[in-house]
Amino acid sequence: MPDQIELSRRRFIFPFFDKADFAGVPSQLVLRPRKNFEATIDRAVGEQVRADGACGVELWSALAGIHWHSADGAVVSYTSRQAADLVAWVREEGDSLIWYHSGPTGDVASWITAAMAKEGWTWSLATCS
Repeated sequence: MPDQIELSRRRFIFPFFDKADFAGVPSQLVLRPRKNFEATIDRAVGEQVRADGACGVELWSALAGIHWHSADGAVVSYTSRQAADLVAWVREEGDSLIWYHSGPTGDVASWITAAMAKEGWTWSLATCS
């Protein structure tokens, strides 16, 4: 028996065989806050991070173990590996492993705090619950 899911009140059967299965089904936009945050990071601090590897380390530290909050209430956070991937993406490099645990977690440099605050983002330390 194929697996079934309900998406936007429509029932689908896996595997999908036809594009009509997706016709009229809008995106759930679950990744929109992350995409907005990443575009903001690139715009706000990207030049510094591309120009100086030490700034890349500071960016990794500002991502891992931190919750970033947008003015509209969205919250974005990154694992250590996801933070390394984002630093590599901002620096336009292929190898993210060099950024993995490259600095202390949960340490946001003042220049990153200020740049992101101008863009409407604030941060808090991630807590285990």
